[in-house]
Amino acid sequence: MEADPLERTNLATDPGHATLAAGFAAGVAGRWDAAAIREAVPESQRARRVLHDAMTTGGRHHWDYEPVRGTANEYVRNHMDWAEASPRSRFPRIG
Repeated sequence: MEADPLERTNLATDPGHATLAAGFAAGVAGRWDAAAIREAVPESQRARRVLHDAMTTGGRHHWDYEPVRGTANEYVRNHMDWAEASPRSRFPRIG
């Protein structure tokens, strides 16, 4: 770190660090299957690209069902005559 604080020198190709680099390479090879990753990543990228293109074409739709809400009649029943509705909404009914 003192000789190269910005880490711009690649020590993996330095013969003095060949053993350390080989150990790192063996550790990587033991943990991950590079061939499978090379196949899976581009396929995943293609699938995400198709989905992105589909989502940005035309109108946007939510994935979940969202019923249309008529807020004009949801909380206050403006369409009802209260003189007629009041007796019908009581229990027991009046009249």
